[in-house]
Amino acid sequence: MTTLLITGASGYLAHRLLPIACRYGDVIGLSRTGHGIGANVEHIAVDLTDTAALRAVVESVAPDAIVHAAAANPGSSASSMTAVNHLATATIAQLAADSGCRLVSVSTDVVHNGIDAPFADDAIAQPLADNVYGQTKWLGEQAVLSSGANAIIVRTSLIYGLQQMDRGTEGFVQRLEAGETLSLFSDVQRQPVWIDSLAEVLCELAVNLTAETGLINVAGSESMTRAAYGLHLLEHWGVSTDHAVQLISGAGINGLPLDLRLQLDRARSLGFLLPGVTAVLSGSC
Repeated sequence: MTTLLITGASGYLAHRLLPIACRYGDVIGLSRTGHGIGANVEHIAVDLTDTAALRAVVESVAPDAIVHAAAANPGSSASSMTAVNHLATATIAQLAADSGCRLVSVSTDVVHNGIDAPFADDAIAQPLADNVYGQTKWLGEQAVLSSGANAIIVRTSLIYGLQQMDRGTEGFVQRLEAGETLSLFSDVQRQPVWIDSLAEVLCELAVNLTAETGLINVAGSESMTRAAYGLHLLEHWGVSTDHAVQLISGAGINGLPLDLRLQLDRARSLGFLLPGVTAVLSGSC
């Protein structure tokens, strides 16, 4: 039986990744506390920035594959993003190389500058100088690519699901409940990805498509503005916006890439199904 070690096991992606991964083998979830990971998954509490502790876990578990889904997301401190997105990723990549296990590392479309879209799978990353998240994820990518591990980096987009509200939408709801006007970008393009399809891709790459290395874009097939995306999700969750939304431009905001559309050639060639938001919310996929 394949043993899968999954980082970020208490994060948003993990609430679907873990149960889906259980169909592929024995799953061990890593998180800082080990709590809130879910049933049927072994819990291990480890700080990913503690190199010695992380090495001890990997050597003890001896996984066949690591899915590195942990991240310090936008809104975290710069030091936290550096520690997790860059340095911990470098450690995990080296441990994977040393142990000979497969590594699937989750990255982001924000490694791109938002100028030259749509970005190919192997497009050279050029994160905006003022975007610490993009910068640190790019450094993490470089560490994986130079580690010698049997690894593939998955560049993905905004993640949403139908069973649990994503954190971006949660933030919108909190602002609306506080009586604030919600400002949504009308000119920032992304390709939001359904959490279930992303989780399936990560597991397939970890277990069944281990010869695939390098970089791959995994996002929804439908491009939409942040405003349209936000309004679709709020409607799905039955949240009334009334007149509390204003559309604004992201142009001129430091560190904000405007167009992060991705080409999905490699994912499609591998047969992955990546429906867009409209199809997922309508139940037609």
